[in-house]
Amino acid sequence: MVFSLFTPLHKGASLSALVVALGFASAALAQNDSIYGNTYSPVPNAVPEQAQVVLYRAIGEGREANHVYVDGELQSALMPGGFTVFCLAPGRHSLETYEGDAPLYAGKRNPNTYAEFTGGKSYFLKASASATSKVPSALVRSTAEQELQGLRQQTHILNRASAAVPCQTATKLSLRSDVLFNFGKSSYNDLTAQGHAELNKIAQQISSQTQSIESIEVVGHADPIGNARANQRLSLARAETVRRALLELGIQSDLVQASGRGSSEPVVQCDSGSRKQRIACNAPNRRVELVIRGARGDT
Repeated sequence: MVFSLFTPLHKGASLSALVVALGFASAALAQNDSIYGNTYSPVPNAVPEQAQVVLYRAIGEGREANHVYVDGELQSALMPGGFTVFCLAPGRHSLETYEGDAPLYAGKRNPNTYAEFTGGKSYFLKASASATSKVPSALVRSTAEQELQGLRQQTHILNRASAAVPCQTATKLSLRSDVLFNFGKSSYNDLTAQGHAELNKIAQQISSQTQSIESIEVVGHADPIGNARANQRLSLARAETVRRALLELGIQSDLVQASGRGSSEPVVQCDSGSRKQRIACNAPNRRVELVIRGARGDT
């Protein structure tokens, strides 16, 4: 299924002045295997802070490079059978493809359309096969990924588009506070033996991937039993203790931040029963989450 995504910036934009010239990309370049990377495999979902773009060009469509411009800056040069993956900050962006637009590079000088990109969404776009249309077609994921089978990532151009950035990963680990701490406690001395063992395993995993990790957010959560202000203090204290434990296990201090959410983000509701029953029911709400963010290797 193809649907409309892009809106004209203004009417009457003329492309008649373009000089269709053979640029640095040609049919010979298309035969050069070194300009391609890995074969396409399904991409993970975008994180909420980014919009993900998968842009591709079908095999057999045209001969020259299809220059990809994001907000008027060159992101890639797609040859037939190539694709590119990148992420954008949510909001309004221009994204166009121009085939053979050297030497005037109209895509850089005069973007004609824009689209609103939403964080957490993935956009699958197909470069236009028409010499006159510069607007890629937006497709649903299932349709696009059928056409992406066998296509290879374009790798011969250095991204110059400041808005197009590597896509991030966000791995969330949830640890039960009842496992990490003695009940109602939060200090380093209150960590249980099992809690130390769990954090040691996590620290080893993090240490093996330090180069790809950009940040680790330790977020404490409390159950709604008791005073909201006390719950906030408890959740923050537990998060800070987990952060301290990770640092003592060798994790870089500048990677790890701690925060507390109190009882504002429960994962279960326990509104009935005795106090003992509600304490047991609320066990999943008493937790410390680690949100590990880093750059994906496929962008």
